[in-house]
Amino acid sequence: MNGGCPLHGIDLEAVLRIAARTFQHPRSDGTLPRQFHEKTHACLSGTLRINPPDNPALRHGLFAQAGRYPATIRFSSSFFADDEVPDGRGMAIRLTGVDGAPDGQQDFILISQATAPFRHSADAAALFAALDGVPRMTPFSLLSRAYILPGVDPRRLRWHYLQLLFSTGFTHARRRGLHRLAYYSITPYRLGESAAKYICRPDAGAWDGLRGYRRSFTERLQAALDRGGFGFDFCLQPRASESDPIDDAGVTWKGPEFPVGRLEIPAQDVSAGLTLSDGLAFNPWNCLPDHEPLGSLNLLRRHAYAESAKRRNANAP
Repeated sequence: MNGGCPLHGIDLEAVLRIAARTFQHPRSDGTLPRQFHEKTHACLSGTLRINPPDNPALRHGLFAQAGRYPATIRFSSSFFADDEVPDGRGMAIRLTGVDGAPDGQQDFILISQATAPFRHSADAAALFAALDGVPRMTPFSLLSRAYILPGVDPRRLRWHYLQLLFSTGFTHARRRGLHRLAYYSITPYRLGESAAKYICRPDAGAWDGLRGYRRSFTERLQAALDRGGFGFDFCLQPRASESDPIDDAGVTWKGPEFPVGRLEIPAQDVSAGLTLSDGLAFNPWNCLPDHEPLGSLNLLRRHAYAESAKRRNANAP
């Protein structure tokens, strides 16, 4: 178990070139967006309050002692600008004032899906290759037969990918606001001698008005903030056994979750933070050594996120 595991023999430079030409088309003003999660719904200020767990096996790094950290929270969509299109919704969290972290910053990158569309770096490279040259991403683009069933052997069918597309559509049909979704790290991170995944659980009784069609996610976040704000329980899901894979982001872990913190987002004006988002670059490797990202997918993200930020001149630590 280590964060420097091999990339399954993929051609890293080729994957980065595909990502740039397929997912990072210039805007009308010539600037470059993020390759993924371009659409920003809000970039908010909050606080993460750490409550150390009772179990000493979980008390490592950020979770070793009580603390309060200023947080910047960005809500986003994975591929599509239209809120009415089913999509993965992202929540990236940046903490400041973290002793021992790069520039005092710790990033957490989470998404509204418990698994990834690719299991590891080789799967990611295969999906990128299947989408290479697509002039514009649409929901139909994601139904690439070359990725879903490579070749003619039905045993190679990527069931986990089809299940993810279905669950994404189901979640969208429930029409919950972004403050009412659960968010998952998908990939594991070091925790002492073991590993853990991160999960943010919304308040069960959070108000979720404005659920009608054509109410944007930004409008619904603002409505929730106007009622006093909202929050999430920040949880660890430690690796329970060898059956919880380190290098397969298509498999959900089976162990229990343990609340270790509280993310609080108070009332504020959403529009005030939207311009801040473009200058930020989140990266799971922007972290304490105690929370080193694990698995080949995280290793690929290290290079891909840095390259995307470099191309758009964002502030990447």
